[in-house]
Amino acid sequence: MGKRDPSGPRPAFVTLRDLPGTRVMFWVVGDCPYCGGQHLHPAGNLRTADPSERLGEQPAACDPGRTYELLLPPRPKKKTGKQERRRARREGKLSDRDDENW
Repeated sequence: MGKRDPSGPRPAFVTLRDLPGTRVMFWVVGDCPYCGGQHLHPAGNLRTADPSERLGEQPAACDPGRTYELLLPPRPKKKTGKQERRRARREGKLSDRDDENW
């Protein structure tokens, strides 16, 4: 992989919020990569708009000459389930029994 272009758009993770009492939705940038502040970007109407259309490269609210890329935050990894823990215990027990048979 090559190096990232430092002058290119930086990633900004967003959450979708609605304005109480209205039908307006906003993408909220919690931590701006340039100034560290919080910024709002309109996402459209609650009934008719698809807010995901507004994701992508947008001008930064603190400095319109710079751009950042509005992205959804990465999902956390799923924790291993009960079945996997049981399987690991069974495999451990089977290997102990094999040692006793020698």
